[in-house]
Amino acid sequence: MTIYIATAIDLPKWVIDAIDKIRKGFLWRGRKEAKGGHCMVAWSKVCRPLQLGGLGIQSFQELSWALRMRWLWLKKTDPSRLWGDLPIHVPAKAKAFFSSVLVSEVGNGARTLFWADKWINGKKVADIAPRLFRLIPTRVVNRRNVQEAIRHCYLNPKP
Repeated sequence: MTIYIATAIDLPKWVIDAIDKIRKGFLWRGRKEAKGGHCMVAWSKVCRPLQLGGLGIQSFQELSWALRMRWLWLKKTDPSRLWGDLPIHVPAKAKAFFSSVLVSEVGNGARTLFWADKWINGKKVADIAPRLFRLIPTRVVNRRNVQEAIRHCYLNPKP
């Protein structure tokens, strides 16, 4: 159930700590709680992948970020879904990671955001023209796609 909740809402740090406390207790003692002396390895090492010497147990914080990034991916690739317009809160670090690895292929421009996506040789407009980007309202940054921007330029040319 916690995974489904973490998909939709940003769990406070104390909730994640409480969940991790139960997970640690189960791993080290087979009980609900384990004291510091019972823990044989630091939790950060336990959460590492097997290839890096960990036990492969997922960090709940990072798992919740990955679930939220999945919302961003689905919103990007299939905006026709019923929940597509719901305001899903995604932590700033998760958004930054998502935007750093995603490069848009423009196609007809309907799914590529003009201001927010990397579509100009793997860069965003903010990377190329940061002063110009700061002048654009957030609502425009989050909604204007390449198709609309090009259409607007053709319909309203300025000398």
